[in-house]
Amino acid sequence: MRRTEETVLEKNVKYLKKGKIKSNIRGITLIALVITIVVLLILAGVTISTLTGENGILTKASTSKEQTEIGQIKDRAKVD
Repeated sequence: MRRTEETVLEKNVKYLKKGKIKSNIRGITLIALVITIVVLLILAGVTISTLTGENGILTKASTSKEQTEIGQIKDRAKVD
């Protein structure tokens, strides 16, 4: 550990022994965790909605596939 971390820990131990609690210990807070989860859920929702749905990527891909097959059939009919 670094020198500053040792002194902070030593001070915290002293405060704990005296009955005073010093909250200089760093860590992730519950609020930051909840905000992160909410942001990830929003991103997942947006991603799922762009993939599926009436105007989604998967629907457009299947429509394009059908149109390509129809175009190929028309081209074969013209060549023959």
